[in-house]
Amino acid sequence: MTDFSLHLLGSDRQFTVEELPPATSPHTGRQLRRVELELRVQDETQDSLENELKAAAAPAGQPLQAEGASWLVGDHSFSYTDNAKPRVYTHRVELQEVEELKASAVEVAGLTLVPVKYNEDFQEGTLLVSLITEVSGEDGERLEELLVTSGDNYVDVVRRGVSETPLRMRFGRCLWQQGEGDARLHNLALVADEGQPDPPLGFAGINQPQLGRTLERTVATAGALDLLVEQLHSQGILTKEVAASIKAAALPHALTPRESREFFRTDKIESFWS
Repeated sequence: MTDFSLHLLGSDRQFTVEELPPATSPHTGRQLRRVELELRVQDETQDSLENELKAAAAPAGQPLQAEGASWLVGDHSFSYTDNAKPRVYTHRVELQEVEELKASAVEVAGLTLVPVKYNEDFQEGTLLVSLITEVSGEDGERLEELLVTSGDNYVDVVRRGVSETPLRMRFGRCLWQQGEGDARLHNLALVADEGQPDPPLGFAGINQPQLGRTLERTVATAGALDLLVEQLHSQGILTKEVAASIKAAALPHALTPRESREFFRTDKIESFWS
């Protein structure tokens, strides 16, 4: 048994806990502590405690705070005695240590990116890394080159501050926003494990911002082209045949990777961060 302090129900509380076999972090390989504790509360506190424990439930809850560590709730059960006055609830709670996953830098095929925001997640056994980063100059050119040439190919990725072991990862959906000068803000998704699909998007994010960019450019370009061709033809600058050939060249075609990147531009990159 081990002495244990946990912030619960508005104050730091002392418990004696049982140490459970540790869990191995799928992110870093670290051994994460697991403990089990028992606590009793009276009827008037039961709802508050249960709500707080539910809010901290793994895997995506808000961690409970303890000295030097954060904890998520795993298994949780409670019982009570009907004839007790006031009624007393006995809770058994399993807690698992939460590690802070914040990369100081992400190296992608040798290019160092400094995250403004960073997140890691596991979905169906696949590691997903998301980051927002701003790049310019040669680094910006190198990143764009990687994005348009890598396709579904895997490159070495090192998450400095999380793990120094390189992972083979590929780019998922990568958005960008124009900044000052040649700077660009990128919202990058990286996916490990070959053969795994990108994580599903919420309904509001389906085909965005690609669809918005496509509609903008399609309407503007089509209108401008029609007007230009008609004006040049009416002034005798273009023959009927040349005007027809220009319109034919404006028909849809298979996009190159560089042309496709324009459809991943957004004016509010933060809207696509979750």
